[in-house]
Amino acid sequence: MNPDRHNSNTIFLIYLLVAVLGYFILPIVQQYIPLIEGKTLTQWDAMAIPNEKTILNRQEILSQKSAEVPVPPSYLVCRIDDDPDGMNAYGIYDPTDLAVTVRNLVRLEAKHLFLGTHLHWPDLPEIENNTLNSQLELLESCILSTPLRRTADVVEIPGYLLDSSLPLGEVKGNSQTLPKVNNLSLALTLKIPNNCKVGFSQLESEPVTSDIPLLAVWGDRVILSSLLLERMHHLKLTPADIQITIGKFVSLGDTGNVIPIDEFGYYTPTEFPKVTKAHIISADITSIEKSPVETANAVLTASGAKADSYRAIESPVKQLTQLTLTPVFSETVKYQRIWWWAELILALLVALLMAIAVKRSVLIYWLWALFLAGILILGSMHLSRESIYFAPVIYLLLALVVCMIVFPFFKSRANFIHELIANQHDLGDLSSLYKQENFAAKDLTVAKLSARDRKHLPKQRRRQKRVDKKKNKITEPVASETNSESEPTKKTDQ
Repeated sequence: MNPDRHNSNTIFLIYLLVAVLGYFILPIVQQYIPLIEGKTLTQWDAMAIPNEKTILNRQEILSQKSAEVPVPPSYLVCRIDDDPDGMNAYGIYDPTDLAVTVRNLVRLEAKHLFLGTHLHWPDLPEIENNTLNSQLELLESCILSTPLRRTADVVEIPGYLLDSSLPLGEVKGNSQTLPKVNNLSLALTLKIPNNCKVGFSQLESEPVTSDIPLLAVWGDRVILSSLLLERMHHLKLTPADIQITIGKFVSLGDTGNVIPIDEFGYYTPTEFPKVTKAHIISADITSIEKSPVETANAVLTASGAKADSYRAIESPVKQLTQLTLTPVFSETVKYQRIWWWAELILALLVALLMAIAVKRSVLIYWLWALFLAGILILGSMHLSRESIYFAPVIYLLLALVVCMIVFPFFKSRANFIHELIANQHDLGDLSSLYKQENFAAKDLTVAKLSARDRKHLPKQRRRQKRVDKKKNKITEPVASETNSESEPTKKTDQ
């Protein structure tokens, strides 16, 4: 067999084998492969796709063109303190005093309020609790907060949480990883006005973290955090307008705003703005004639040795700003992976191109492989920019690297065989040499001649010479006898 042809077939099969294994195995084992510059192999495969990329699954990648980052809304921050001067009529934190604060915020031209304190007064009569209700109705809109937890006692979802939730079936991805809740820690004790939305402030059953929880599962509903509801309010969205993909993002309607989340529904902030100090104190609000901030949005929070226990959300303005400074995209395109048979044809074509170059030197072969690698990368980029399809090439490049590694060994063996053939006059008839019984038993071919057999070739030569000498010794007497018999015959004829 021709050694170059043998190498060509071997390289062809090796490339296809590595490519097929890479196609099926790489997506499974990539989680155990160290990140390369912070990216997984799948993320490197998606580099050919333009703009910001979100990998939905193995067959789909979302490409989003970034737009200008929105300016966070400004807030008038009002803080409830420990009231050291005793300005409040009913103590530090009472629904009546809080109603006075809300009424004065409306007087200062606040139209929307994010109330970041607990509204839990179970010991007070209903009429006193609802004092705050009448003042909240003066606002155009309001976002309230309540902490949730998971307990042995399961209760039904309150109506005010049900209104600001969405069905679990509409969530994409594995919802089993989301935090589970079934109870309230500090239930709201007032009647919720129609202009108010309620979300959770924190998940008391979950570990404390610097990330921001946005989602929780209560039965067959997904409860949204009050921070997420506040962000949706400024974009004029309802829960039915958002799309949730677990482990990927929360897409805020058609606005292009996207909040990245992990598999637990938490958002990891990428921006860390300074904490906004309170502009006014709740106990002093009646003496303030004009708002120090020209805005229609207000935040009510609590801070102090005693007032801290009434605060529902830590640094609400900072966290609201962090949710605002999330990616915004002006254009979204969903890319589809090319068909499997197209990838098979591409792998066969590259394998064939690698196989036909085996007659070249190692250096030229490597340059040829690098050229093909460049063609694959550029072709993948061109495909993604001119269509809505993408072609992964990592497993094809891996097969190229394997062929580059093994080719020098095949080439050195082929060169040795060519040298044997070129010098076959030193070895005698090479074809008869391979027909000998001891070679036939090993089923040797010129292309598969091993290093061990090459070491025994000198011994084979010496053995062949001895056999030839014995044959010569046997044939010489026979030839002399034949000559002696022929001489009398010739005389008789004469």
